[in-house]
Amino acid sequence: MALSSCILSRSFYPRQFFRYSCSLITKTRRSSTVELPSEKTAVLPFEKIPGVRGTIRNVLHHTFSEGNYFEKASKRFERFGPIYSERVLDTWILNINDLDSAAMILRNEGAFSRRPGLDDVPEIDDENKGMGLLSNKYERWYPERSLLSARMLRPKEVRESHPVLNEIANEFVQGLKSIAQSDGTVNNIREELSYWSVDSSVSFLLDHRLGFLNRRTDPLAAEFTHAAESMIENAASLFLTFPINKYIKTPSYYRFRKCKNKVQALGMDIIEEALAARQEREKGGIEKQFLLEYLQAMGKSKQQIMAIITGLIAGSVDTTGTQSLWLLYHLSRHQDCQERLYQELVSALGTDEELSAKKFPSLLKAVVKESQRIYPVAASAIGRVLENDVELKGYHIPAGVNIVIHEHLMMLNERYYGKDAKQFVPERWLRDEISGKKKDVNAFAYLPFGFGVRMCLGRRMAELMMYTLISKILLNYRLEYAGKTEVKKCSSGGLMKPDKPIIIKFLPREKNMI
Repeated sequence: MALSSCILSRSFYPRQFFRYSCSLITKTRRSSTVELPSEKTAVLPFEKIPGVRGTIRNVLHHTFSEGNYFEKASKRFERFGPIYSERVLDTWILNINDLDSAAMILRNEGAFSRRPGLDDVPEIDDENKGMGLLSNKYERWYPERSLLSARMLRPKEVRESHPVLNEIANEFVQGLKSIAQSDGTVNNIREELSYWSVDSSVSFLLDHRLGFLNRRTDPLAAEFTHAAESMIENAASLFLTFPINKYIKTPSYYRFRKCKNKVQALGMDIIEEALAARQEREKGGIEKQFLLEYLQAMGKSKQQIMAIITGLIAGSVDTTGTQSLWLLYHLSRHQDCQERLYQELVSALGTDEELSAKKFPSLLKAVVKESQRIYPVAASAIGRVLENDVELKGYHIPAGVNIVIHEHLMMLNERYYGKDAKQFVPERWLRDEISGKKKDVNAFAYLPFGFGVRMCLGRRMAELMMYTLISKILLNYRLEYAGKTEVKKCSSGGLMKPDKPIIIKFLPREKNMI
């Protein structure tokens, strides 16, 4: 809404705006879906792809049509077909809800891919301090990505953090007792998950406990968490919406810069605290190398290292916390699945009454996977900028066009998942008990962490954090959904979030496992 208001306020007087908007909405309703060309017809130019024409008309259509972002996109695909185009100023955007088209775009992106909206990064990244992961320039992006991939995407490296993540999960479960009402209801589980996510991420990246779960009143904990959430929200408005900022600097642009600087300043305090604690521990013997030392050995300056690490921590606050929230919501509404998972968790416990990072039950992994399929928090849409011309569905797609692959719609499409596509069915990811085979799902129909070289760098970290937390919760509590109505998804800050608070009852099991 803010973006469309910014454009319109500079272009129209109020009377002209409302008179023109009514006529535009009428015109867009009159336009019909254009039939896609057959294989025998000549390749048509990009301008012939069906869609809402004109910048103002397009903005009005997004602003005034009913429904949330996901519902609007779904209606447009129903109207225009599996691909449709839209134009904002001089930028063309191609929207895709077709598996074959998405696969063709992603398979041919090569060793580097540009993402829409990231051209402002060099201007925001003062002195190249740690935002190379977001850059659309290969020479800025590759050095950081290659260094971090070596540490964060290797299963062995990730599993080494399980003991401390297990410790944090134990504290989270214990803390539920103090915040739950007499009937077990927890009204603000989302905030608790944010603190858990910060504490877990810092421990994973820095091998140090900050104890945010036990210091909810600590100004540093609260300030960093809130600043990180605000930074991600404004980053989405800046990078993931219409390409306005290259013409007019919007409020989101300035808020993002302010939040980024605040997060990095607070992150410096966090990292300094981790370093001080580590130096004390090292007096008793040499410890393994952690991320900061690794980046230092690779020639990164202290400023760059601080910015990289704080960016990774901030990026996980809202994403991993929200994904875990959706997961708890699903389990609280599916008691049969929850009970089966509980029994598998109990069976998988070792002699020390703990789960091994190498032996999480297959149903736990399937539950996490299914929740991510229905609610892909950070990858509801995958953006790319074409480097070369391509032919798609009988149309010529020129280089430079912004591509938006609506992955969330494909992950709920009956064509790819069957009649139960919109239902929570973790069993679809398990092997058949008789044949021993899994159902065949096209890899491009499940991309909750993105794809290829731009895939989420914190994927393995997030999965291990969720496996650990959810298993601890279920071993100690039975979940019941306490809300009065069904929770729906909405788009907020570029993430897929619940449209209302999720209220869950945490009912203690007879035998606590901690």
